[in-house]
Amino acid sequence: MRQISLSLFTLLLFAISCKHKQIISGDYIINGKIEGGVNGEMIICRQQTMEAKPDTAYLTQDGSFSFKGKIEEPIAASIYFPASVSEGQQQAINLFVELGTIEITAKKEQLLGAVVKGGDCNNELQQLVTLTKPYGEKMMALSDSIKKLYSANNMAAAQVLQQSAIAMEKEQNNAVAKLIKDNPKNYASGYLAYQLNSYETNVDTAQVAYNNLDASIQEAYYGKKLKGIIDVLKSTAVGTKAPEFKANTSDGKEVSLSSFQGKYLLLDFWASWCGPCRQENPNVVKAYNEFKNKNFTVLSFSLDDNKDAWQQAVTSDNLSWTQVSDLKGWQSPIAGTYGIQSIPSNLLIDPSGKIVGKDLRGEDLINALNGVLK
Repeated sequence: MRQISLSLFTLLLFAISCKHKQIISGDYIINGKIEGGVNGEMIICRQQTMEAKPDTAYLTQDGSFSFKGKIEEPIAASIYFPASVSEGQQQAINLFVELGTIEITAKKEQLLGAVVKGGDCNNELQQLVTLTKPYGEKMMALSDSIKKLYSANNMAAAQVLQQSAIAMEKEQNNAVAKLIKDNPKNYASGYLAYQLNSYETNVDTAQVAYNNLDASIQEAYYGKKLKGIIDVLKSTAVGTKAPEFKANTSDGKEVSLSSFQGKYLLLDFWASWCGPCRQENPNVVKAYNEFKNKNFTVLSFSLDDNKDAWQQAVTSDNLSWTQVSDLKGWQSPIAGTYGIQSIPSNLLIDPSGKIVGKDLRGEDLINALNGVLK
C-alpha cells in the first residue's frame, strides 16, 4: 500500500508524453465543472510533491470551480473531495498542472473518468489511460477475490491469486517502462519513473529507469526524487549491512536492530490500516512458526500512528514476535532510512547483519528460508 492515498492504477494515469519545452515556468489556470456537485462544497487540488500544500476551492451553484497559481515546471496533481480520502474511495481527477489554461469536466461519482483538456501532458494522457485500463480492471477484480478468500480462510487459493496479481502488475509495469524509455524528454516520464520505482527494491532496475531519462528530466523535480530513491536503495541493497536503528515496543521497551545479530531476521514493515499487509500476515506467521526454532525470528516495524489500532491488529493477526514502532506513520525517519515507499515490505538479514533478501512474500519467503536455514 502506497504512502499517498491514490492507488498504483490511479498514479499510472499520469504517464504519457508531456513534451519538454524551453519555457516551463509561469502562470496556470484550472477551470472545472463537476456534475452533481453541491454549491459551496470544498474541493482540493494537491500537487504530487512532498513540499506542496493542498489548495482549496469551493463549488459554485452550477458545480464550477477554479484554481490559479504559478509553477516552476509541469507537476502531476490530483483534484478530489475531502470525503473521498476519509472514506477511502480513492476517487480523484488526475492531471498535470502546467502553463496555460486547463479545462475539466467530470461527474462527482466518477472523478476518475474526468475529461481534462489543455497542455501537452493532459492532451496525451488518454494514451496511457487506454494502456492501463484493462490491467487496472483485472487487478481490482483479483484484489476483491483475494479479500474474499482470506475472509473465508482459504489461504492456499488466495496465495495463488496473489501470484497472478503480482505477475499482472509486472506485465503492466513493463509496458509503462517502455513508454518511459520511448519518451525520455517528457516530464510525465520522469514522474512515472519515480512512481514505479518507489515500489522498486532492485537498485539496478531503478538505475536503468533513471539512465533512460533525458538529462533535462533527470534534473527536474521527479528526476531528482528518483535519484534519491536510488541512493537509498544502494544503502539498503542486498549484500550491504542493514542500517542500525532503535525503536520502542508498545510497552516502551527500546529494541535495537543489532540486538538480533546472531540470527536470521525478517525485518517486516507493515501497518494495521494496510489491507495487503494484513493479507500477507498469515504468510509471515507461517514462516515464523516453521523456522523460529532454526535460528530465525521476525521484527515487525509498524507505520501506524495510532497505538490502539496497531495493538489490536497485532492481537487479531496473532503476531507473536517482537513488534516496534515510532508511531510516526509515513513520517517515520526509520522507514525513510530504509527507503520504504510502500508496504508490506521486508528485508531478510543474516546473522552478521547483512541484507540477503528483500520483499519476500508467500512461498518466496518460505523458499528463501529453506535455502539459508538448512
